[in-house]
Amino acid sequence: MGTEQIYKTYTEHPDPVKAVIKGNFPKWLSGGLVRNGPGMFDIGEDKINHWFDGLGIMHRFSFKDGEVTYRSKYLRGDTYERCMKENRIAFTGFGSVHYPDPCKNIFRRFLSYFRMEEPTDNCNVNFINVGDDYFVCTETKMMRKIDIETLDTKEKIDVSNYVTVQVSTAHPHYGLEDGATFNMGSQFGKETSYNIIKVPRPDKGQNDSLEKAEILYKIPATYPRSPSYYHSFGITDNYIVFVEQPLTMNLLRLFTARIRGVGMNTCFDFSSTTPVRFHLVNRETAEHVSTKYLADSFFVFHHINAYEDDGNVVVDLCAYTDDTIMNSLYMADLRKSGEEGAKKWRETPNVFPRRYVFPINVTEDTPKGENLVKLDYTDATAVLKEEEDGSVYVHCVHDDLVSQEEVPGYEAPNVNYWKYSGRKYQFAYGLCVHDKGTVMNKLVKLDVRNKKAVGLWHEKDMYPSEPIFIASPDSKSEDDGVIVSAVTSVLPDKPGFLLVMDAKTFTEVARAEVPIDVPWGIHGTYAPPQNKE
Repeated sequence: MGTEQIYKTYTEHPDPVKAVIKGNFPKWLSGGLVRNGPGMFDIGEDKINHWFDGLGIMHRFSFKDGEVTYRSKYLRGDTYERCMKENRIAFTGFGSVHYPDPCKNIFRRFLSYFRMEEPTDNCNVNFINVGDDYFVCTETKMMRKIDIETLDTKEKIDVSNYVTVQVSTAHPHYGLEDGATFNMGSQFGKETSYNIIKVPRPDKGQNDSLEKAEILYKIPATYPRSPSYYHSFGITDNYIVFVEQPLTMNLLRLFTARIRGVGMNTCFDFSSTTPVRFHLVNRETAEHVSTKYLADSFFVFHHINAYEDDGNVVVDLCAYTDDTIMNSLYMADLRKSGEEGAKKWRETPNVFPRRYVFPINVTEDTPKGENLVKLDYTDATAVLKEEEDGSVYVHCVHDDLVSQEEVPGYEAPNVNYWKYSGRKYQFAYGLCVHDKGTVMNKLVKLDVRNKKAVGLWHEKDMYPSEPIFIASPDSKSEDDGVIVSAVTSVLPDKPGFLLVMDAKTFTEVARAEVPIDVPWGIHGTYAPPQNKE
């Protein structure tokens, strides 16, 4: 048995299953860990082509008074229902193509090629929380409202009914002081832009939690016909940080993909010579920092954290040298077993944490050609170029957060979000590789202040998901709490489980085993107990 078992089609278990507790499960831990991700890859005789396109399955570990239950459900969106009715792939995704229904006559099949297909509501990436409401989302403009306790699918939400976007990210941020939800979405057209979305915390009893959504600022795309792809963005107490990276979407190819019978994967281009552009926008004044910040080409899915320090914005993220990872997730490769499968993973480039620093107050009097970063804990640099365009070139040092030899690859990052998101921090948690030739299968705790790994967890044939930090009651320090992670087993005789670790010592304190498959998903969140008043 190997990693190919992760990418099988999972059976849902909608009724709660009681878990077997091993260890000392914290009695104070209450609420649930909810996860989302692709779970169905075989539909009738069709097979999903790319992992991103698997039909979404949600699952939840609920915990209260030291007991744990588990349930999982497929998202019952329009995409799912259509696929089940037709018993085939009935949507076009990233790498999977929807062909006209063979039961239709030739004329109707021909016409269907020229109709714009509604964006999929196969929301298989993450959860968004707005007030008391939870939604599942992907990278289209469609979301689905979810009962966060039962995982029942509720109404479909078209984000473009509230703000002008054609796509949006599945990585929101939350204002720690005002409870607002921030997200980003792209608006395509003559004036293509990256729109910062702000949703104020809804008033108590408000029926539509999104009705006050607004565009805080529109960042003009550098290349309007080939806008940047992005999966996440950064936030500090005062700024939104957007990375305009050189993985771009060719809009002409995108809009004609259906006619050409191809997936979205054919519409992307990566340039190793085009610089990355960082944009900073003030959250309160909605002003775009005028300085142009440039960096050498890279590709990024996830931001770790960002914060302000002594007139600088510090941005930590997980960076790849290029977009090879996007082409490493085709199901034909992921389902290869043994050495053949391991070879594919060995060929995939690692992803490492990087730190970039951006001096805010760059003026006409700022010296050119010298390092503007004066922070004593980083080797990152920022240099105002001699040219007259006023660009600041930022550069990172690859071992500035942790040694690459100590942590070979780092992804799925998380921090003590509700106290340290957007603020100066010391600890980050994530996944890394135990053995080259496999998916990330080790949990790691980074001390970014002292630049070292201070905790590791690994168990053979077990594959943890992104670690989520939950603070203990009356926590006194940044790492006072627990880490929870849903762990997938690839062995038929060993169960998957909810792993609970002491975040300070990074040692296991308990696990809650369930005698059914635990899907290996993409993202999730901690859902506190619901207020039923």
